Amino acid sequence: MNNSSTSTAQAVTEHSGLVAVLTDLQRQGWRATELWDGEAWGPIQAIWFADEIAKHAAGTDLAKLRFLSETTAGHEGVMLLVWGNSPIELIADMTMANGFDEAVELAQRSVWPHYPEEE
Repeated sequence: MNNSSTSTAQAVTEHSGLVAVLTDLQRQGWRATELWDGEAWGPIQAIWFADEIAKHAAGTDLAKLRFLSETTAGHEGVMLLVWGNSPIELIADMTMANGFDEAVELAQRSVWPHYPEEE
């Protein structure tokens, strides 16, 4: 058993994993713009960092985040977050168009190199 891999996997929480994914998506040109809190879409402030977005998303059991592509006008994606499973399963669903799914999977691999398998 590879202890460093196990330690890394254990160190990733839902919050830290989501922060890393959001940061990587931003690097790829996908900006989180709105948060669904279970009742309505609310704006994500442009000044919020990934950590603050993750904290707001954690305030609801079933959150959705809407993203806009900063490189291709009109391209958007939505990510469904379900809290309480393993961190690698936090992102329960996502838009499978406009390259958003590939961007999310690439971001997840930046946190979990063997995604979609759990480590």
